Amino acid sequence: MQYINLYKQMRLILLYDLPVSEDIDQKIYNKFHKDIIRLGFYMLQYSIYTKVIVNDTSQKQYIAKIERIIPKKGNIILFKITEKQYQDMIYLRGEKNKFEMLVGGKELVIFGGDEE
Repeated sequence: MQYINLYKQMRLILLYDLPVSEDIDQKIYNKFHKDIIRLGFYMLQYSIYTKVIVNDTSQKQYIAKIERIIPKKGNIILFKITEKQYQDMIYLRGEKNKFEMLVGGKELVIFGGDEE
């Protein structure tokens, strides 16, 4: 089994705040939301999304993809942290979602189905 170095694996964290006061703003918001889901981001919490990446080249590729879909209004922030830093995140309230448990630094993940 290959050792996973949690200091080399990285996450992109995407935070956004987009206006939704007008109908057109809501449509733009919905399109951006669907587009980041298509890029493989998943929700950490409302308007905060994350994606596992493997290296800086991957980060640059995703930055370019996001720059092509960002709306003209609002705030969008993207930053990178190591998987180790991400795993050290402290939940003060709430709990990890299903993606956190699947992607976290575990070396073996077993997906089970419903038994009949």
